Amino acid sequence: MNGFAIACDILSKIYKEDAFGSIELNKRIGGASNQAVVTRLVYGVLQKDTELDYYISKLTSKRPGRSEAVLLKAGLYCLKYMDSFPDYAVVDETVEMCEKIGKRQLKGFVNGVLKSFIANGKTVELPKDRIGLLSVETSVPSWLVKAYVKQYGYDKTKEFLSVGEFTKEHIRNNSRVWTLNQLKSSLDEHNIQYIESEAGGLFVDNTGYIKELNAQGKVTYQSMTSMLAVQALELKDGEKMLDACAAPGGKSVYARELADVDITACDIHEHRLDLIRAYAARMKTDGIKAVLCDAAEYNEGFDSGFDKILCDVPCSGLGVANKKPDIYLRASMQKVEELSKIQYAILSNVSRYLKSGGRLVYSTCTTLREENYNIVGRFVKENPAWHIVRHKIYLPDGKGCDGFFIAVLEKNG
Repeated sequence: MNGFAIACDILSKIYKEDAFGSIELNKRIGGASNQAVVTRLVYGVLQKDTELDYYISKLTSKRPGRSEAVLLKAGLYCLKYMDSFPDYAVVDETVEMCEKIGKRQLKGFVNGVLKSFIANGKTVELPKDRIGLLSVETSVPSWLVKAYVKQYGYDKTKEFLSVGEFTKEHIRNNSRVWTLNQLKSSLDEHNIQYIESEAGGLFVDNTGYIKELNAQGKVTYQSMTSMLAVQALELKDGEKMLDACAAPGGKSVYARELADVDITACDIHEHRLDLIRAYAARMKTDGIKAVLCDAAEYNEGFDSGFDKILCDVPCSGLGVANKKPDIYLRASMQKVEELSKIQYAILSNVSRYLKSGGRLVYSTCTTLREENYNIVGRFVKENPAWHIVRHKIYLPDGKGCDGFFIAVLEKNG
């Protein structure tokens, strides 16, 4: 059970202190002798959080505190999904953790819950209603399942929430350095298999060679849907483009490779502008001016100054929760509604920066209508000089496609 204590400590930071899973894991993983076990346990618990929460509710008469809930989730996950560990070892290690975190009085309680789970065949009675059942089976919060069913219908919701985990990374070549065919030839030489995407990138295993190419700026990690959002701008040489919410800079850099455009890349925080500059430097890209600017507040100097605008707004990120499962821990419909107000404010404001006859692409990495079509639909309704050229929702498919929304809007000339 090497690494169990480290994994529990990481999970405690995530659940109790609202730390980000990937960041906290990267900070602590170096101290583990069995890093694979720690990684699997941390991400496993996060991915199965709703399911494990339900198990706890059925195995206890009173909701446990956060400290014991973290230990129970780790123990229950090991019992259910990590068969390489004997049941007695999982119970002993989890009970021992009570003392390590200063909760010795909970030993009997934790021991009883885990042994009861084992005695019940490592299962509990599942919900009778189909929303609750789907929530537990897919480990997605019930409020979100309800929202998805309302938007997509039950069958479609079950289909995309049930897709398996896709572990490959999506990369693209730096066209300033080499062509896609040259990249593929290099991958062939290194016996690295790849799958071509509709955006013109490649799905690959994240090997040491891929990491090396990324560090050298010969390739970069960029999602297929992110590339498609930039392509939707249909950039032409000589145009002026605004990337309204640009950090960390991947879309701006890609735009510069697609056409010789003058790009203003904005963000609200200075340290995030440094991310844009660093990204551009790694990819050997010039022509991008990083500017401190709040996309929701009017900038007179930008008025009617751009041919193309990319409006990739802050969102709930629910479309990429398969990769970042701790997103579910922070999400709620109230937060979605708060974000939708910010999203509409940003879209309304940056639309003033577009020239007549120009094009604006609105995008998010979420799958809720409240952050997507409702925003652009309301905008064109309230601004008759604008129209929607097309819009598309991408749903997770287990083959590398993230949940994403792209809407192309144009301002009448």
